[in-house]
Amino acid sequence: MKLYDNPMANSPRKVRMFLVEKNIIDVEIVNIDLMQGEHKTPEYRAIAPNSRIPALQLDDGTVVMESTAICRYLESLYPEPNLFGESPMEIASIEMWQCRVHNELMIPLAMGFRHLHPAMAKMETQNKEYGETQKNIGMKSLKYFNGVLAESKFIAGERYTFADIQMISTTDFFIGLNQLELEDYPEIERHTKLMSERPSFSA
Repeated sequence: MKLYDNPMANSPRKVRMFLVEKNIIDVEIVNIDLMQGEHKTPEYRAIAPNSRIPALQLDDGTVVMESTAICRYLESLYPEPNLFGESPMEIASIEMWQCRVHNELMIPLAMGFRHLHPAMAKMETQNKEYGETQKNIGMKSLKYFNGVLAESKFIAGERYTFADIQMISTTDFFIGLNQLELEDYPEIERHTKLMSERPSFSA
């Protein structure tokens, strides 16, 4: 298997973290240079028609795209340690929280970064008003998830799951890029420290 990756992007990091947590070592990492436009070349579009990363290419040439879908596929091949839930309720809870983090936190913070950060001007047609609106939504969501983590050690309960990968890949990447301060969200800061103690954090 080959994972098409970029070390500076947050979505592929979720898959790399998942690989470390699962101790999966037989996946070849292929770096795609986004700043050089390698994701838009005919060669890469033949693999991923929407030009996005990550993409997991199987040995028979089949391609799985989207970070969560890739991780679910890998979970089916390597079921232990379980990261997507065991009981019906736990499976539903992990799915709910990882979706909420993605939709309510990651997307607005990502839009704030893409439309406000000067470094993104080369890659985006920036709309500052939209960016500010999305950043404000993201800040409200940070307060909400800070409250969630005040009630629970991990984002989806009392053990580490894929929902925590979704959370830390979002907060560790986008809080700083949106010029926000982690210490303003003490429970997210605690969660970040907890995640940083795991080998997968540096993936």
